[in-house]
Parts: sequence; C-alpha cells; structure tokens
Amino acid sequence: MKRKLKLGKYAVFFIAAFFLLSSCDGDNEKQWVADSSPQFNLTSEEVHSEPGRTFVIGGEVTDELGIDKIRINIDEWYLDKTIQVYKGEDLITGYSLNYSFEIPEDAQDKEFNINVTITNVGGLEVTKTLSVFMDGDFDNPVLDVKSPVNGLTLAPEGELPVDIHVLLSDARQLGYFVAKEASLDYYDSISFEGTGKLDYEYQYTATLPAQLGEYNFSFTVADSAGNVVSADRIVKASFDFDKLYLADVKTDAELVSDLFGVPMLITKTAPYNFEAKYYSEAAGTEIKFIPQTTSFAPHCYGIDPNDETKLINDPENALPIILDAKGYFKITVDLEALTYSVEQYTPDTWYYEPKMEYPNDDSYIESEYVGKLGLVGKGFPDYPDQSWATWASIPFDRDPENNYRFYKTIDMEGTVEFIFQPEHPWGWWPEPFWRFDRKVDPEATVLKGGDNVAMEVPERTTYRVIFDSHLNRAKVIKVD
Repeated sequence: MKRKLKLGKYAVFFIAAFFLLSSCDGDNEKQWVADSSPQFNLTSEEVHSEPGRTFVIGGEVTDELGIDKIRINIDEWYLDKTIQVYKGEDLITGYSLNYSFEIPEDAQDKEFNINVTITNVGGLEVTKTLSVFMDGDFDNPVLDVKSPVNGLTLAPEGELPVDIHVLLSDARQLGYFVAKEASLDYYDSISFEGTGKLDYEYQYTATLPAQLGEYNFSFTVADSAGNVVSADRIVKASFDFDKLYLADVKTDAELVSDLFGVPMLITKTAPYNFEAKYYSEAAGTEIKFIPQTTSFAPHCYGIDPNDETKLINDPENALPIILDAKGYFKITVDLEALTYSVEQYTPDTWYYEPKMEYPNDDSYIESEYVGKLGLVGKGFPDYPDQSWATWASIPFDRDPENNYRFYKTIDMEGTVEFIFQPEHPWGWWPEPFWRFDRKVDPEATVLKGGDNVAMEVPERTTYRVIFDSHLNRAKVIKVD
C-alpha cells in the first residue's frame, strides 16, 4: 500500500525561501554599481583624409570596474558599429581600440563627426568625437633638381662656381625646402607655411674651393601635410673622372627616360683612359662620351670639328664618333691626350644555349632541362602568372644574327623586380642566370650572382628590355 508524503507548512516555507534566495544571488552576480565613467583618449581627435581612403579610429579605454561595450556612430556614413567587450566572462578593465573604416566614395568635401561612446558594466558612459576632414594630402611633392647633374666633375684650376637650380611643386601646398652641403658649410632653408604656394623656383650659386674633393649636395622638400621627397647630387673637383659613359642617344630627355642602362658605363683602364665595348645595331650608329648620367653638359667628349683625329670636350660643338658597320666595336679614349681609337671585332666567348630535351627514363636530374632565357620577377600586367615563377618565365626573343643578344618588349607597372632566368616546367631554378650589380639603377649584369633589380613604375608603360650577355650589359628603354 502506497502512502502519500505530506510536507509540513514549515518545510514548504524553507524550500520556497531557498529557491528565492538562490535566484537573487544569481541575479546579483550580474549587477554592478559604478562610481565613475570610463576613461577614454582618442589617438587623434582629427583625421585628414579623402573619399575612398581607409583610416583608423583608435584610442585607449580604461575603466576600474569593467568595460561593457564601444559604439562607433555616424549616421551620414551609415556607420553604427558596436564592439561588445564584456562577453559574460572575465571583466576587462583596459582595451585598445583599433577600428578601420573606409570613407564612402561620395563623401562631400566638409567636416564629419564620428561619435565614439564607451559604456562600462555599471551603465555609465563617455562619448568622444572624432572630426574627419576631406582635405587629406597623400601625394608627394615634386622635387626636380635641374642643376647640378649627378656626377658633375670640374677641374679645380681655381674656385669653382656650382649653379644650383631646383624646381618645387605640390598639388595642395608646399611646406618647406632645405638645401645643404656639410663640408662647404652650406645650409639654406625656406618655409612656405601659410603662404599657399604650389610651386617655387630655387636658384643659388655655391663655390667650391680650388682643391681636389668630392661634395655631397642634399635637397629635401616637404608639403604642408608632411610628405617628404629628397634627392642627392655628387659634385667632384678633379682632373680625372671616376666613371665615363657611352651615350648612343642625342638628347638629355633620352638619357633619363629609360629605367636603367642609358648611358652605358664603360671600363676605366688607367687615369684618364677608358675602353668601351659596344654593339652597333646598324651601320651609322653615333656615339659620344659623358662623365655624368643625366645630361650632355657640362662635359661631353666627341670628335673635334677642326681635327677629326682628336677629341674635344664641348657639349655644343663635339661631333659624334660614327660606327660604320653593324657589329661589335672596341673604342678607347684618352681624355688627357684627347685621342681615341675604334676597332671592330668578333666575340669568341661562350653564349647561352637552352637544353630542352625530356629524358625517357627515371634518371631525370634537375640540370638536364634548361629552357629558354627569359624574365622572372613581378610587375608585368600582361603576365599574371609571372610572380617569381620559373615555370612561367617570360621568354626573350633572340637576335637571329647575334647569339649574345636578347630582346623583349613588355608592359610594366607598379613595383617591378626581375632577373634573367631560364624557364623550367617544374619551377626549379636552373643555371645559368643573370642578376645585377645593384638593385637600383644597375650598370652591369652579374652571371650567377648579384641582386634582383627593383624599380617603381607608377603607371602602366611599355618598355623594351635589351640584354647582351657578351657585354654583360642590359638596358630598359621606353617605347613611345
């Protein structure tokens, strides 16, 4: 026989009280009393930007009780973001805000205010306002050093005047300009703050002492937003040039429109004496010699119009040396005696040959496949697969009349880097390959050594790459 369990009224009271107290304790765990609002400092209270650009809303939040949430709001940009800091676990008393936001492309040219509200777990809050202006300046100013040309060498027969001519410009406003050369105690600075100037022409004549030496001129321009551009120019007082270049172009513009390789560095064999080995692509090629790389002035060596057996140093009147045939030439010059010689020759050195036979058995080794020589690197928009991939090497066209000469006409854009490397279908790196004597503005190629060349091409441009493995010279010239 079953019996019903009867609870007394006191037992019922204690059970009810137990559940009531338990429920209150659980609720009390989620209730906090805050004595103060959160502390919040924006990294910056102003942002100068432009439509379509991403900026960061940043700051440091602290609260001795605990941070609940952060709300970022601006109705005009449909931004209403809540970052839930407290998630029901441990209380967080410090938080670094770092929120990226892209300004709408149609944002008007005016001031915008973004409200950032911090709430602690006690319900107290603080709001800070970030002002965003559409006057950001992200383009560098332009620094155009017209004079002196880099590598200028002057004979120190007396005090030497050096004309300094610099053109400055900026799309919004120039900030300052500094020109200096420490050993001459030359320092000149100009502030454009508050002037609203967009361009400025700077001219000055520095004086070098009548003694041998090397002088390093430095030029720096900044715009009002703090974007900075610098350029250096070396000027030498010497009776002898460290370097001499062969120029097969006719204008200053052609000297500077290439990415590298024009003019072509030649070999110094003794004081005042140089030797050039050069390939003439057609009969009638005209060449001159210059010790600076960006201009035919102030020094340019060519044939003396009054004596065709002699050289003259005269940018205006020097005549070109004319190579009367297609092929390789050796030209020697003595800048002290002002003499020269020209001799045609035929190379007998080895030349690159691909080996592209696949083995029929399992004895395959890496060296048994060496494909066509080409470009391997990045910055070629027509070759999206070419990102340092030897299996996608961009093949050169070989000169059908010269096994040492390779060509490629190609578009370049952005950060451009490359080497001359054979193709390989499995992505291996067979030898031989050619890199460069330096990353920026190289003057020679290096067989199985050197650095990758690195250049910036701001907009898509067509260039012709020319490589001569006999001369160990390469150039990249613009195709109009």
